[in-house]
Amino acid sequence: MICASCSAESTGIRDGNAIWCDNCGHVLKEDIQYVTGYCQSHSCRTQVYCRVKRFGKYIRKVCKGDSVLQHYHQIVDLYSRFEFSWLRNRDLSKRIYFFAKPVMLQMCCHQLKLECENFPRLKDKNREVDQLRELTEIRASKIWELMYGSKMGECRRSRE
Repeated sequence: MICASCSAESTGIRDGNAIWCDNCGHVLKEDIQYVTGYCQSHSCRTQVYCRVKRFGKYIRKVCKGDSVLQHYHQIVDLYSRFEFSWLRNRDLSKRIYFFAKPVMLQMCCHQLKLECENFPRLKDKNREVDQLRELTEIRASKIWELMYGSKMGECRRSRE
């Protein structure tokens, strides 16, 4: 920019809402920018709940070993497949809510043949067994077979 006061060409120094000449100190340009606040009730966005993203955070928090984290994307992909299949088979399921994160991590690791001995478990073992049984039923459902094939090997394990 060329300064009107000293006629020198200057890139300027930005300070606040103005750009100042670095030779003489006069204002080259006033650059007022109005932004909307984040705390305004009429402009707040509705938060979108993403079960897969929360499960991914859970995996990072619980799994300290590299063997499981190396398969992070396969586990999250398998989780989203279970979620989709469960949503499509809601009428066959007696569950109101989706499965517990420890049970889902255990099932995903079992499907991918990963070590899952040191992971958290549910306190109620009967509840854990019921959830694992229902996940196995989802895995054997017609929706799963149509969408992902009948064998787990077809579950895009080629990424390894």
